[in-house]
Amino acid sequence: MDGLLGPQDDLLSIACAHARDVDALCDDVAVTISAVSLKLLQIVRDIEARLNGATPESTCGPLLARSGFLRKTDIVDFALARVAEDNLIARLGSGFSQLAVELLDHADTHVIEAAQALLAADSLQVRSQGRSYLTLPPEILHKMCWRIVAALELLSGSHSDNVIHNARALIASYDEAQTAPASARKIVHFLGDENRAALSNPHHAGVHLFVAYLSADLNIGHDHILRLIDFESAFPMMVMLAAAGFPKHAALQTMIDLRSQKLSAREAALFEAEYTHFIPEMARQQICDWSSARSLFLSSGRT
Repeated sequence: MDGLLGPQDDLLSIACAHARDVDALCDDVAVTISAVSLKLLQIVRDIEARLNGATPESTCGPLLARSGFLRKTDIVDFALARVAEDNLIARLGSGFSQLAVELLDHADTHVIEAAQALLAADSLQVRSQGRSYLTLPPEILHKMCWRIVAALELLSGSHSDNVIHNARALIASYDEAQTAPASARKIVHFLGDENRAALSNPHHAGVHLFVAYLSADLNIGHDHILRLIDFESAFPMMVMLAAAGFPKHAALQTMIDLRSQKLSAREAALFEAEYTHFIPEMARQQICDWSSARSLFLSSGRT
């Protein structure tokens, strides 16, 4: 049967495959845009409730969206990383870190404290509705609080000492060391090489510790790694795992764990054929180039 197919039939099958890929990519982009918008509006709503009391609908969210504030580069980048984080946790089936539980009995008190903070940050209580702003880095929390204060004053037509007091109190009470990424970084810093295998297993370590481990090893940002893992193509993750020295069998299992249905047959074939040909030093240089380009883009402030 295959001998009956001419070159044009091969080209048609390739074109159809690419068309399906494009359709899937468009769907992914639409889902991501929606998820980013919902996440940012939820954060605005939660901060607004802390500053001005809970209301059925956010009054500041639509105003900040129309003004372009929620399209600022650092804010969108943060939201994209949180969406990627949510996707990875969903694929693993849980954000729970069995390794963090085991580390509660560690000999080093720094590790114990960080493990407690990580488990608390990942608990349902912290992730419950109304506290989404606890995931913000301090500079974005500060920026958002005061922009929401300005929006509330604009909408009400008056100055409110109570709202300003609440904004200052919220900013003052924030402790970045208690966030999941910071706690995970602290654990990775204080753990020895004997825990390398556990940290490199996302099912056992959980998303935060696994990403913190890669971040320390490759010297690139936590959020950047999240986005590279959840990128439309599997290629950046292949390069990252090669740069970190993952053996082929471990790299494949990690990709299946964290990409699951996003790993296409074409990408699986590419991995099978090319992964062992990656040179770790060259892979690390590629990662460094990506990191530099991302830093330059974020510093430009473009939207």
